[in-house]
Amino acid sequence: MDISTRDLRCSYNRQSAPAVDLDDFAVEGGVCGLVGVNGAGKSTLLRTLAGCRRPEAGSVRIGDVDLYGRRRRTVIDRIGYMPQQLDLPGEMRVSDAMAYASWVRGVPPGVARARNPQLLERVGLSRRAGDRVGQLSGGMNRRLALAVALITDPGVLLLDEPTTGLDPEQRAGLRAILSDLDTAAVTILSSHVMEDVALMASRIAVLDGGHLLYLGPVEDFVAEHGGPDQSAEFAFLATISAART
Repeated sequence: MDISTRDLRCSYNRQSAPAVDLDDFAVEGGVCGLVGVNGAGKSTLLRTLAGCRRPEAGSVRIGDVDLYGRRRRTVIDRIGYMPQQLDLPGEMRVSDAMAYASWVRGVPPGVARARNPQLLERVGLSRRAGDRVGQLSGGMNRRLALAVALITDPGVLLLDEPTTGLDPEQRAGLRAILSDLDTAAVTILSSHVMEDVALMASRIAVLDGGHLLYLGPVEDFVAEHGGPDQSAEFAFLATISAART
């Protein structure tokens, strides 16, 4: 499965400059890291790719299907989306949150009953299934959001700042989860932590002011822009600086 855009434009309102202004953008399988400073357009782009925010212009395609076209229903359930903030009632129990999210996404009850405990196990929350969402730490909330994103066994997985609030051990666990996913799946994750992107992603997309500055293999990006220390963070900063001068 692949995801692509053409002439994509997203604005906060008609008077503002586009939050996202892309020509062609395509990811085919594997993990792609989406990086950029605050306000670069990362979250807006992910919401648009997830089907949550209709663009002002252009198109998003999942395979050969227009995500905002008449065949939308044939692909929308193939998308898993992990937002920065998962809005669930604090008094809801974790297991009930998974059941509710499964119902919203149209997962058959029998499938949900079998799959949801496995997902909680994968993200390290099986012992917290009976806890209330409001009792979870910030890191645990991020792991619950990841489990919810995986509910439909998606072919496209979009993760907005998935490592926020996670300690190094938990970030390593997330990398293990991603490595276990179907290799045919497309995963796009945004992050401010270049180390995480370098370790988890095979490709990198650099976004600044809504524009795509770079899209290609992480190894090539670091080799071309990483300086004498071959640092992913140096490569990112150098790319941003060059685009602004």
